[in-house]
Amino acid sequence: MSTRLSIHSPGFVVVSMAAAFFAVALAVASACGGDGTQAPRTPEPAVTPTTAAPLAGPDPAPVPTELKVAFVNLMSPVSTDSTNTSPSETFDQRLTLLIDELNALRPDVIAFNEATITKAHGSAIARLAKELKMEFQYVRANPWFPGQTQEQNDELAKRIGFEEGELILSRYPIIRYKKGWLNPRTSDTEGRAVLHVVVKAPGQLGEVDIYVTHLTGGEGRVRTLQAKAVLNFVATTRGVGPTLIMGDFSETPGSSAPQAMVEWGMTDVSAAFAGENQRLTCCREGIVGDLVAPTYRTDFIFADRWKATSVGLFAESPGKLLDGTPVYASDHNGLFAVFPIPSASP
Repeated sequence: MSTRLSIHSPGFVVVSMAAAFFAVALAVASACGGDGTQAPRTPEPAVTPTTAAPLAGPDPAPVPTELKVAFVNLMSPVSTDSTNTSPSETFDQRLTLLIDELNALRPDVIAFNEATITKAHGSAIARLAKELKMEFQYVRANPWFPGQTQEQNDELAKRIGFEEGELILSRYPIIRYKKGWLNPRTSDTEGRAVLHVVVKAPGQLGEVDIYVTHLTGGEGRVRTLQAKAVLNFVATTRGVGPTLIMGDFSETPGSSAPQAMVEWGMTDVSAAFAGENQRLTCCREGIVGDLVAPTYRTDFIFADRWKATSVGLFAESPGKLLDGTPVYASDHNGLFAVFPIPSASP
């Protein structure tokens, strides 16, 4: 969830900040697409060329009529509480559970917050992309210290064995992407980012601009300014087609940051349907055991120039550990929405 070398030399700061960042990373972490083959055909009796019918080719693949998008906050394996080891100990099982859920749901685009690479668990990003067989783009939000080079921040991530950020997977080609930073930051040790991908959608839909971000869990005024920074980034990068913005805004509907999106012209797709209380996403008190269901929503799919036909939840039910104890994929429920793809012109 959500993080310089001697005072006169670049090496001192990275080393001196590593321990401090790792402690902050703990706090940040908890804040909340086989070719088909045809069976052999039975030979037909020979006919003369004058009576032969054209050979039938394979049936064309059906043109998709909808595009399904999904979002979930993965919940980092790093916990603020050093005595609470369950986020780390169950991370592999939780990721397996989530992959199974997504393979059953089969979304075309999936956005994630808190996608991590750690020494203990490897790259969740690589595993998700491989097992879901999707293209991906990723932006590291932490560690990223202002004023440091890409190489210095890369080295810091390697030294502390932790990084996290925003991830988008797609079954359709990602033809362009861009990464941006959100300001203001809560502190130098907590970076926030926005990831933009342009997906070449099927049929007559054309290009779709898709964004994912994760607003700070700190003071509300900072979130509002970060939301406006996201909108400024969207205004300068999106095309003329549909636009989607997804993420954990760390606020409930009607609060300042989500409301900035609505006032800008985005539609909160969950709020556009009746029974919004059936799509609550946040937050469980933990991930292991018999837990109370989420009682509010901080996770959003916003849409512009596109109207969803349905919305729903995923990963809201637990799997089981080897001893039968319930385990959830995340402390958040996942949120998905279905959008229509225009049919081809006659």
